[in-house]
Amino acid sequence: SVVPFLIKRMRELAVLAMNANMHLAIDAEEADRLDLTLDVFEGVLGDPALMEWSGLGLVVQAYQKRALTVIDWVVKLSKRYQKTIPVRLVKGAYWDTEIKFSQIQGEISYPVFTAKAATDLNYLICSKKMIDAGEHLFPQFATHNVYTIAALCEMLRSRDHDGYEFQLLQGMGQQIYNHIIKEKSIHCRIYAPVGVHKDLL
Repeated sequence: SVVPFLIKRMRELAVLAMNANMHLAIDAEEADRLDLTLDVFEGVLGDPALMEWSGLGLVVQAYQKRALTVIDWVVKLSKRYQKTIPVRLVKGAYWDTEIKFSQIQGEISYPVFTAKAATDLNYLICSKKMIDAGEHLFPQFATHNVYTIAALCEMLRSRDHDGYEFQLLQGMGQQIYNHIIKEKSIHCRIYAPVGVHKDLL
């Protein structure tokens, strides 16, 4: 099985991140490799050498139909290992690829929602579940959709700003984020792809 090899490799990266006081997120991106990805995540999260570190996080794609189930699973892990787990919620970047893979394999349904409105709604439902999880999760909301940001601000109105953060893709939605940082004092992390075009895409 490839899982023990990947756990060993990810553990090495996690130790480097912990020693550098950085966070590290594993992206649960590909639907057909979701179970494998979660096995690797749990294998690294539960490593005794990393038990005092809460920097290992998971990226959840809201366009995947299993997103809510994944969040429930992460909450259970948090309770089991007694640590707060960062969860970065995105809408998803490879919708067309997931659809095409399912068509090639002759699947009778898709692992992702086929309407953008359904993904937008699922993002908010997942967000509510993450907020309601309290200290078990550290929600990281990555979106540049103005309606989604407004809905999140309403959901988070009474929550301590230190208990979550927004995330912004470099070059996207800068004006709305300038507003929420200045007017609402909400923490915002900017993330950006680093590397040459061939490696990134």
